[in-house]
Amino acid sequence: MAKLIVSQNGEVIDNRFLDAPSFTVGSRPDSDLCLAVQGVSRSHARITSVGNDDILEDLDSTNGTLVNGQPVTRHILQNDDVIEIADVQIRYRNHKAIDGPSFDRTMIIQASAPEGGAPAQPVGAYALATAKKEHRFRAGARMGLIRVFNGGGPSKEIELSRVLHTFGIPGKQVAVINARPHGYFITHVEGKKPARVNGKSIGLQPHPLTPNDVIEVGDEKLLFLLK
Repeated sequence: MAKLIVSQNGEVIDNRFLDAPSFTVGSRPDSDLCLAVQGVSRSHARITSVGNDDILEDLDSTNGTLVNGQPVTRHILQNDDVIEIADVQIRYRNHKAIDGPSFDRTMIIQASAPEGGAPAQPVGAYALATAKKEHRFRAGARMGLIRVFNGGGPSKEIELSRVLHTFGIPGKQVAVINARPHGYFITHVEGKKPARVNGKSIGLQPHPLTPNDVIEVGDEKLLFLLK
């Protein structure tokens, strides 16, 4: 299990384990790691566990988030990475962390930012943000499609054109669908109970999707299809 060692002014002030799918950092009292110091935004950053990886994401904080001295928007944490938030240092310890990104890890870190937004940040020496979008999917693979049913109203469709898509309600129940070379998978991210596929819980590990699977997450019912 990954561990966070929190230091300020050279002294260790806290130790935390990443024992939940989502871990929040900020000045809000209900943050998983509350840092009530100047320069820390109320909702500053979040660490999300996807499969075997822990992904740090800056939540549009005022003063930003650094990893090993470099500003990041999204970063797959590596053993001994040092996260800097204001004047607080958080060392990430996970001896099981893989040295270097696999295909899936690369794809997760490159999940598209909003149109016109800043590109994803590199992971260590790996300039992942420079990879081209057309390299993300296996040649000839069919693109995934989500059909969202809103009660008795008309449905809407979402093309899974990015590698990572998030569904659900933050703070209640969240899952991500990500594209891999061998298909689409849904993974639990946040909430006491994982999402359901065809009436059954997906559990805590990545769950493969097949056409016509019915997904229930948050207050939404989704139908997974292939174009």
